Amino acid sequence: MMNNGKMEIQKCIYFTISKMFRMINKMAEESFEKLDIYPTHGFLMIILKEEENGLTVNQISETLAIAPSTVTRFVDKLISKGYVERQKAGKNSFTKITEEGLKIMPDIYKAWNGISEKVEEVVGNEEYLRKAGEDLREFADKIGKDKKYDQVCEDFDFWII
Repeated sequence: MMNNGKMEIQKCIYFTISKMFRMINKMAEESFEKLDIYPTHGFLMIILKEEENGLTVNQISETLAIAPSTVTRFVDKLISKGYVERQKAGKNSFTKITEEGLKIMPDIYKAWNGISEKVEEVVGNEEYLRKAGEDLREFADKIGKDKKYDQVCEDFDFWII
């Protein structure tokens, strides 16, 4: 029988999401390992592929929900590999995907598909995964929409099952 502390941890939404993130992140990093980039680098390249004119650090930051300083670090890594470049336009700097970056896009998509396949192999139910994904996106939208972190913590009961 579980003691109260373990039961409370098991019911904590923060604990559950953190645990799930660590497991899926491990699968994602394994899928991207041979490309020598992290999964978020792959996301960054996917959004840059969609934007012919490139994106600013702030646009990337908002899209990926990461800090601008983290975006800069990721862009620097991708520049060092020749996958993206920075271009100045007046006061703005835009990050664009390069021809070399476009060449590895099939491998990036393959890595992302590999993650989905691994998760589906473990869970075994495509419809359940689709619904869980929708629910998690909705949850993230609700707690993050136009709110500062402190406000979210005040507004949300993190001890829900």
